Amino acid sequence: MTAPLLIELGCEELPANACRVAEREAGLTIERLLTERRLAPTSVEVFVTPRRIAVIAEGVASEAPAETSVQTGPPEKAARNDDGSWSKAAEGFARKHGLTPDELEVRDGLLTATVSVAAEPLATHAQALVDGLIEGLQMPKNMRWGTGTQRFSRPIRTLVVLHGDTVLPAEVQGVQSGRLTCGHRLLQPVLELGTVDDYVSDLGGAGVGVRTADRREIIETLLTSLAMTHNSTWDDPGRVLNEVVYLVEWPRVIDGSIHERYLDLPERVLVTAMQSHQRYLPLRGSTGTLRPAFLTVVNSHPDADAMVRAGNERVLAGRLDDAVFSLAKDRVRGIEAMAAELDRITYHQRLGTLADRTARLEALVAAVADGAGIVGDDRTHALEAARLAKADLASTLVGEFAELQGETGMEYARAAGQPEAVAVAIREQYQPDGAGRPVPETLPGALLALADRFDQLVGVVAIGERPTGSRDPYALRRAAVGIVEIQSRYGLALDLPALVATTHALLVAQDADLELEVTATVEIVVPFILDRVDQALGDAGVPVDVQRAARGAGQVDPARHAALARALHAAADSAELAAAHAAVTRCSRIVEKETAADAVDPALLSDASEVALAEVVATLAPRIATALDPAAALQQAAALAPAVDALFDGVMVLAEDPAVRANRVRLLHDALAAFQPIGDLTQLQR
Repeated sequence: MTAPLLIELGCEELPANACRVAEREAGLTIERLLTERRLAPTSVEVFVTPRRIAVIAEGVASEAPAETSVQTGPPEKAARNDDGSWSKAAEGFARKHGLTPDELEVRDGLLTATVSVAAEPLATHAQALVDGLIEGLQMPKNMRWGTGTQRFSRPIRTLVVLHGDTVLPAEVQGVQSGRLTCGHRLLQPVLELGTVDDYVSDLGGAGVGVRTADRREIIETLLTSLAMTHNSTWDDPGRVLNEVVYLVEWPRVIDGSIHERYLDLPERVLVTAMQSHQRYLPLRGSTGTLRPAFLTVVNSHPDADAMVRAGNERVLAGRLDDAVFSLAKDRVRGIEAMAAELDRITYHQRLGTLADRTARLEALVAAVADGAGIVGDDRTHALEAARLAKADLASTLVGEFAELQGETGMEYARAAGQPEAVAVAIREQYQPDGAGRPVPETLPGALLALADRFDQLVGVVAIGERPTGSRDPYALRRAAVGIVEIQSRYGLALDLPALVATTHALLVAQDADLELEVTATVEIVVPFILDRVDQALGDAGVPVDVQRAARGAGQVDPARHAALARALHAAADSAELAAAHAAVTRCSRIVEKETAADAVDPALLSDASEVALAEVVATLAPRIATALDPAAALQQAAALAPAVDALFDGVMVLAEDPAVRANRVRLLHDALAAFQPIGDLTQLQR
């Protein structure tokens, strides 16, 4: 008999990031656990709310069927010792399967074990399924509660393990499985479940929408409806609904008002106060301007709406009063005064003050601009923006609203009469703020953003704080992705080793407390950035072997590395790449094992094929190396392949004469070097 299986962990309020992990991993975990126990479900659905993680697996049998399987082990010849006794390998194989060596059989020259597993009721696996689900969810942060040792994102207060209408035995830190779960905290705190088939409807009747997509749809519908009563549309620039959908079980929407005097604040200040601090949704009129009202999603009882609305308005007014005070105080000081105070603010204990960082940014903007050939106003504006880039970190407003750094600097630069390009670049230095997010729209902003990220990457790596595993407290991966995406947008030439070395030299000149010398820093940072390029290439469908082959070219410019990888991928089935790959493979097999002469001696080139290859290498090597288009370089390299093949057909490369032998190996070595600008083709899986 099959029936749906429900496992529900009833928790204290889960944070949104834990909910997202559960939605992503819970279904896969339960499906894997059931399949491993011969109880594979027909389908799995996950339900996540602030107070529960639930999985329903359809079509789960009440009993895992009996099964007999034949397991293969070591070869027969390894099964016995010289004296005829069983070997350690045979004994270990038998023990692994609960048998004695005498119970093993030999089939096709291999030891085999016939393993029979008896039928097992689903109930005997219930505890393992619950434990496996808890252990399988890789939560961002776990905690212990009570006197037990169990760790989870939040304390587990209820447990339901239900197969059809039957409760299966399991427990979590003293909480026994049963039928009781939590409904809406205010509408129906406790609910007794009947069958798994009624789970969604029963909870819906208790004020809990268990499907995230349904809650999202309800929220957006209610927002749109209430916004229309204000002749407005709702806006979510901070994407707070992605979090709010996990904060409510039965969502409703209420509005609130904003005093007209606050509308004189910069729009970003208003929106930040509403979204970053309170998760409110701003309203916009038909012209796109902010209206003196907001919407918020609540999980409270309708009778409390007036009280909740008043509390929301009071909290927002308090934040906006702080903004009004801070803004007025900052405007009196001005951005130049703030910039003059940066030497009093520590950026990092080992990397100096914000004034030190500003000096590095100015030098790095110049270095990036020089390397990319950028002159004129774009260069001038970028340098001025670098001088003022961190000034707003000394402002009172950013002290209150840290999310406004950059945006505040832009407004204060405008107030000081700076060119618009300078003001905008100050804001754009923080873009992109994540993978796939908008990059700077202006060239001065792009130059400053690149300088900022190089300083961040090199400084943190040089003090020995490189990312390890999932740990990346300084967001260096995001910084590297930013470099790659900005360069991709603007096509700027970036010599990674040179820029890393320049940044390192600036840190040394400021007596920064570094652990790594420049060479070690370059060896870490350059591959780290190129790894982000390869990640993007992989997402675009470029195979790993092609990425590795392109890395073999030794490109130090991310854009050129990406272009080469894409060219190799595009040519995967071409005759040109096949010819070049074959030639490189033949050369490599000999060059890796043999000693080459220091240089080719023309006097030892006795065969026409040797002379021809030497001439072709001398002609094509510089063309391949200087070709700007990777596809063109590949065509030139393919033209070298026939001469390589002719050499192998015309002479015995490994001649008996040591001098001739070494000379021919050097010739193949030079041919390999000529191919090198199109990558290490031996990495290609062909």
